[in-house]
Amino acid sequence: MGISLSAYVMDLDLKTAIQFAHIARTHSFSRSAVELGVSQPWLSTRIRQLEERLGCSLFERTTRRIRLTPEGEQLLPAAEALAAGAAEFEAVAQGLRDHPRARLRIGTPPYGFMFPQRAELVERFASHTQAIVELDVGWTHRLIDRLQRHELDAAFVIEPFDPNGLEVLPIATLQFVIMMRRDDRLAVKRSLRPADLAGRRIGAFTRDLNPGVFDMFYPPLVRAGATVIELPEVRRALLTTDDRQDTLVLGAFQAAPVTAGPDGSGLVKLPLRDARTLKFLLIRRSRANSRTCQRFWDMARSSP
Repeated sequence: MGISLSAYVMDLDLKTAIQFAHIARTHSFSRSAVELGVSQPWLSTRIRQLEERLGCSLFERTTRRIRLTPEGEQLLPAAEALAAGAAEFEAVAQGLRDHPRARLRIGTPPYGFMFPQRAELVERFASHTQAIVELDVGWTHRLIDRLQRHELDAAFVIEPFDPNGLEVLPIATLQFVIMMRRDDRLAVKRSLRPADLAGRRIGAFTRDLNPGVFDMFYPPLVRAGATVIELPEVRRALLTTDDRQDTLVLGAFQAAPVTAGPDGSGLVKLPLRDARTLKFLLIRRSRANSRTCQRFWDMARSSP
């Protein structure tokens, strides 16, 4: 069976072709994942997506090894040519990335502004270098995918996630809090138990954005009798515009330790008792980082 590329040409992903060539050379998804600085599940998914687009299998997989199918053998020379061209391109681009006015592309979650450590680090790097710093907003799993695709140089994320193929640097500890109006009947407390929120509506981020984090904090509140409302955007203004008093509160994360009480915006924040904390982290690929990214990483690592 031959490969017809006519339907695929317009949707060709050069990075996937290069990854295919690398796997064909090593005969191992796990080894290629390590050498490419990506996770093995992510790499396997990319190759399966390529096979689905081509309409044929490229590898015969067994429990002990993999080998190319006839279709894979047919595609390999073209993929190897792309890989060689990409290596030459990278050598030239490296010099451009390391120019004093190089760009540093950093991913950050929508709530990243709430953590002074992130803002201070980015501002200090920008002021001490001539690099152009670009911040791209997204949720953890989307940022990791963009990092693996080399569309970002580094990213601020929160756990949990698969760290394979990534370097991880802790930046801050996060604590789950409940935001409410100052006239809320619960505002006089110093902390909350899940039972305190029985009968209340809790605004939360959409679960699909980060199922792992969502499932850590919200199901116990539902079991205690609360109603969780998934919102496209968790905005504090929702508390002041809601006309049903003493019902709506918002779930949020803030840098620990959290001091219960007014937060300076007319709202009150209260920690949820016995809720686990999360790490706010800076991540980058294990390999293929520019000198500009290395300078940023070194500055973050030396920060107090």
